[in-house]
Amino acid sequence: MGKTDLDYSATARAFDAVAPVYDLTYGPEANRMMAWMREENLSILGSTFTPGSRLLEIGCGTGEEAIALARRGYHVTATDISPGMVAITEEKAAAASLSEMVTTAVSPAGRLQELQSGITYDGAFASFGSLNCEPNIAHLGTALASLLKKGSFFVCSFMPRLSPFEITWFLLHARPGRAMRRTKPGWQIASVSGRGNIKAEVLVRYLSPRIVQNDLGPFFAIVRSVSLGLLLPPPYLDDLYRGKRQLWRILEPIERRLRASRPWNSMGDHIVMVFQKT
Repeated sequence: MGKTDLDYSATARAFDAVAPVYDLTYGPEANRMMAWMREENLSILGSTFTPGSRLLEIGCGTGEEAIALARRGYHVTATDISPGMVAITEEKAAAASLSEMVTTAVSPAGRLQELQSGITYDGAFASFGSLNCEPNIAHLGTALASLLKKGSFFVCSFMPRLSPFEITWFLLHARPGRAMRRTKPGWQIASVSGRGNIKAEVLVRYLSPRIVQNDLGPFFAIVRSVSLGLLLPPPYLDDLYRGKRQLWRILEPIERRLRASRPWNSMGDHIVMVFQKT
């Protein structure tokens, strides 16, 4: 068993541990900031993919986006490294009578080539940091090149190296190490938390748009890049978001105006990048 196998096993165990309570922290009712970001991301996905498309999701988590897209008429193959997360996605699809629209598979992003069964997809997406845990984005690019139709799109959102809100917040609270954590190269330990005492740790690395583009290789061309959480607090500061809603309502349209233009589209809590298969 190689290093990558060990990394995958540890990541899967961590997310399995928090899967049963994950929505109690990051679900739409529990975390309004996460819900806002998810709706913004779904808007981008909806404007990118043709209705009725067959889509491949990488890192489905508890299936929130897969279910939302299935309700809108998309067929989604939802994959995740965590069997626990995949099981919850299956349960949600069944409860919503969407099992015919949402199929699942347990797979890390770097091994998607093992999914090949003659099916080609109209598009693919990886939302909210699944690529930050993936050591083989280059392998993902190769797999997607064979799984996606020519001219189709891959939409990925990930945690970048610069988050203006996070830097400002932690500097104001005299925590410079936390403020600058994303700028450090290489892998770092991050906590994955659920409600109560259920916590786990995973290895993550904060990515630059250039790293993602280079790792996807010659198969994909960048179409656009959009910031999420540029002027607004990250989901782990949801109490701040809930407590100052009038302020954030003022800043939300400003963020929407700024987020697709340079340099703002290369920073934020997350970046959404849209690629097209060449």
